[in-house]
Amino acid sequence: MNIGIVGSDERAVAIGRLLRSGGHHVTFGDPAGSDRAQRAASAVGTESELPYRQAMCSDLLVFAVGRDEIDRAVTAVGSGSEAVIVDAVDGRPLHAAHSGAEMLAHKLDTHRVVRALINLPRPGSNVAICGDDERSKQLLDKALHSCGCITTDRGPLSRAAELEPPGP
Repeated sequence: MNIGIVGSDERAVAIGRLLRSGGHHVTFGDPAGSDRAQRAASAVGTESELPYRQAMCSDLLVFAVGRDEIDRAVTAVGSGSEAVIVDAVDGRPLHAAHSGAEMLAHKLDTHRVVRALINLPRPGSNVAICGDDERSKQLLDKALHSCGCITTDRGPLSRAAELEPPGP
């Protein structure tokens, strides 16, 4: 499976390592700079790519950036991606009536958003997921199972706030 990770911090690298362990082709892109993406890719033994190209070439597109970087990441990815979007964004939106995953789905104008990978993932982990599109959840489930993880479906995207860390 082709998986793009938008982000390059420690969490993004951990997610990349996990997904590579399942035999997936993983790329890193970072809206803050290609040098950051190259460092993350090097740490995992893969390559970097522009976020826009990741969006066009990936089956799964994992947003693994801080909440304060989400608008820049959305802009870098652009619109029109057919990839399943995995909201692995770190943090909870401040003073929001909706979950960060619902806000991301709105910004990208897609129903193919799944909230998952909140904690640092490891093989054997039980990964809670939320999403409205069953096919999207099944694709993520397949990718995670290949890495030795299991998933627990926690329901629709409207319940994604339950998976987000408590607010400040």
